[in-house]
Amino acid sequence: MCSNVGRAEPLPTAVAADLARAIDELAAAASAAGDDAQLAAQLAGTWAMITAADPELAARTEEYS
Repeated sequence: MCSNVGRAEPLPTAVAADLARAIDELAAAASAAGDDAQLAAQLAGTWAMITAADPELAARTEEYS
């Protein structure tokens, strides 16, 4: 299921680039030994970016839990 069904326009390039960078940073942090609290904070921040970019996805996450 695609979360952008009905979306009139694609994500702006800057938003997509920010999300890609945040995901890359999360991947690096997850593979390095480090502070779990810091990783959790990064993950929460990235999820906030994703839900702001696609509110429909955020609304449907309860279905996946």
